Amino acid sequence: MQGYKIRISTKGQIVIPKEIREKHMLGAGRSVVIFEDADGAVRIMPKTKLSNIKINLQFNPKEVEKEIEKMREEK
Repeated sequence: MQGYKIRISTKGQIVIPKEIREKHMLGAGRSVVIFEDADGAVRIMPKTKLSNIKINLQFNPKEVEKEIEKMREEK
């Protein structure tokens, strides 16, 4: 992942580098979402429908199965 040093204008505007705009198809008028992570990092993401978001979950299926069994036993 490459970082870019950019400046914020007096109006609070930033310029997204051309490489990033092209890679993520961010043309004029396209909406983006900006938010702050729990660790304080600011993220800018292309706005998309929830149905288009793919989540990469990393988990151990055996551990999940154990947790489910624990929950069943607690009932």
